[in-house]
Amino acid sequence: MAMITNHEDLYKRGGAGDISSIKASSKITQKSAQSKLREKIITNKRFKVESLELAEVVLSEVEEKEKVENSIKKLKHGRNVEALTTLYRSFARDWAHAETFIKCEGLPLLQGCFLSTDAELLHAAAWCAVNLSAGQSKVVKKVMCLSPTLIQFLSGSDRVMQELCAWALANLAGDSQRNKQILLEQGCVTSMVTLVATKYYMDFEDLLKSVLFALVNLAKDETYACVRCMQESSIYSHIVTLLTDISANCDLCYEIGWLLNCLYSRQETLSEYYNQLSPVLHLIVNKLSQFMQIENKSQREKVLLPYVHCVGNIIGQKLDLAVVLCQEVQFYTWILTCLQCSDLYIQSEVLWLVNNFMVEPSCRVLIIIQANILSAIFNLCHSSDVDIALQSLHLVQMMTKMSTFILTYLVHQGLVGLLILLVTHHDHRILQTTLDLLVHLVSVIPQVNGDVQLLSFVLCCCT
Repeated sequence: MAMITNHEDLYKRGGAGDISSIKASSKITQKSAQSKLREKIITNKRFKVESLELAEVVLSEVEEKEKVENSIKKLKHGRNVEALTTLYRSFARDWAHAETFIKCEGLPLLQGCFLSTDAELLHAAAWCAVNLSAGQSKVVKKVMCLSPTLIQFLSGSDRVMQELCAWALANLAGDSQRNKQILLEQGCVTSMVTLVATKYYMDFEDLLKSVLFALVNLAKDETYACVRCMQESSIYSHIVTLLTDISANCDLCYEIGWLLNCLYSRQETLSEYYNQLSPVLHLIVNKLSQFMQIENKSQREKVLLPYVHCVGNIIGQKLDLAVVLCQEVQFYTWILTCLQCSDLYIQSEVLWLVNNFMVEPSCRVLIIIQANILSAIFNLCHSSDVDIALQSLHLVQMMTKMSTFILTYLVHQGLVGLLILLVTHHDHRILQTTLDLLVHLVSVIPQVNGDVQLLSFVLCCCT
């Protein structure tokens, strides 16, 4: 699933004055790195396989082609579950088999299978649609002819069929902006929101997972039309219900997090649905506190990512929202936890979140006076990941620009020792930023417990 590709998701507040100049030199590089990292985690399309063993079966190109062609021949002689099973397995193993299927006129045969009343055959046909739609764009363009049929099955009573059709539609939506627009016009968005509104999803987790996946891809619509349709279909009330009812240990929380991000990181949402943002922030903070209780470290860090990302985007849109967030007592606890976690993606996201939070003047001191948070940021300046270290150092630089009093406080908290260790750093960006900070310290603080003499010595050594 994905983080935003067609509609770039932006940290919208750049700050003012010195803060802007501090961020300008590294913002483009940092955002590019973040985007690449997120793309490694989330994709716009997903194959469906029965097991990793079946997915990893390796056959020769000739054998695979023969399997596909033989399956098509079987379909020509009648609707055949075995043939469809062979096909969806082949599609999952290699995109090229989907192209072979299209070239051999297999798509009309697959379309005919959806007219069957046999549940097993319908499920196999829908599974084929899932894996075909997860392929290359030139194949997906052909598969779009199935979208009206797939949407029709969303309103049926077969939960497995609904899940598979929602999954296929999610893949179609994830392929292009054009597909999103077509699906919107065909009523796909409204049908998906209707499925979220039903309570039986509590017993059919896989169904809701596919529906949320589809909504995320649809919400990446560049024109905002899909998101507006979701809002008009009362997606907000359903989001509130999901965040309230679903356990923090449930896998669905991950999908909900990305949907929240797609819905509330848009400038249009700020102008049209601003009244939703404060309640959503409150719900997210409560959910994040629940995630902190998850014992499994990998599960905890996975589910944290979209929510931290979402909060960073929300408060980056309007300074008032940062003020709302600072009133949440639990906010500082999970900020510290995220800074101390081992996941680089989360560290990067939470550093951006703190950056956005500190753009609001009344919020800056609230971060600095949290001794544990300040210590964690200092520690990340030594991170083996250069981008994380640079982000952290830029936060420190932002802090030193606030006032002489704050600068003196930072010196007493160990700023000088931190900078001395960084003057030998191998990365020229970190070294340059460190030297800039040292020069600033020497010029601003005439005397802090003899530290000026030490700083002067360091500067002489560096030159």
